Amino acid sequence: MNANPTSKAAAMDLSTYQELAGSTDILTKDDPLMPLLGLAGEVGQLIAEYKKRQRDVHGYRAFQEEVREELGDILWYAAALARHNGLDLGDIAKRNLAKTHDLFRSGDALPVHELFDAGLSDDQRLPDRLTVTLVENEETSKRGERVLRVRMYAGETAVGDPLDDNSEHDDAYRYHDVFHLAHMAVLGWSPVMRRLLDRKRWNQPSIDRIQDGGRAAAIEEGLTAYVFTMAGDHSYFANLEHVPPSILKVCAKMTGHLEVSNRSIADWHQAILAGYGAFRHVVEHRGGTLTADLIGRTLTYDAPPT
Repeated sequence: MNANPTSKAAAMDLSTYQELAGSTDILTKDDPLMPLLGLAGEVGQLIAEYKKRQRDVHGYRAFQEEVREELGDILWYAAALARHNGLDLGDIAKRNLAKTHDLFRSGDALPVHELFDAGLSDDQRLPDRLTVTLVENEETSKRGERVLRVRMYAGETAVGDPLDDNSEHDDAYRYHDVFHLAHMAVLGWSPVMRRLLDRKRWNQPSIDRIQDGGRAAAIEEGLTAYVFTMAGDHSYFANLEHVPPSILKVCAKMTGHLEVSNRSIADWHQAILAGYGAFRHVVEHRGGTLTADLIGRTLTYDAPPT
């Protein structure tokens, strides 16, 4: 091997770097955990350099060079960790860029996508455009309790059952159908709304059973409840431009065997933000009108008349 592999080029791709770095690996060959310890140590060194910088913002002149040094060591340990696990650092970088571009791109309109039920008869398709009204009332339960309930109407027709929070605390979960509407509008997917609107794909038995069946609806309800719990820690995303990636990953993982797995992380991101934007409005105004547009991939809100 060339005694000085860096002379091969002014810069190199990560796959080449990983290959060449392997020839200098005398530290981790017999201990696959050593790269993890090395990464932790080098990140600690970076933190120490930042601490020096904060203490002496104008006088500490070695910061940039030290950061360059520590990042190089981090890259070396990352290459070793990839190599121990049969991974390619170049491929890792490519996949990471694709994921972060998908997740954090701003200002890009979501692409038009083919609806999952395209070409079917109207009685088996989610409507391209649906307007519903949510109405909140205080009612008496069978046990004599006074509870807040929300009813959803499409025109004069009731859609689904009235909902309350089913909780000791008023957390407004009674409005959670807005999240199913957002899934329908942005993702073109909602087993729950298919059931409520009676738009199951009955002439395709496998799809009817798997994609529109009870388990798919339970998964949607489950991930909706999960996101709601996490959203409570983030003021229901009122002040966030980006939903935490960990939440999006769970949504994608939970639906990985369903047709909605064809949608991207960016799609999920938009669906969640659209749903919580609508949720904040209906809670503030104690109801209102929502329009789900599956072609425009939007969920819009109109306040009730005053």
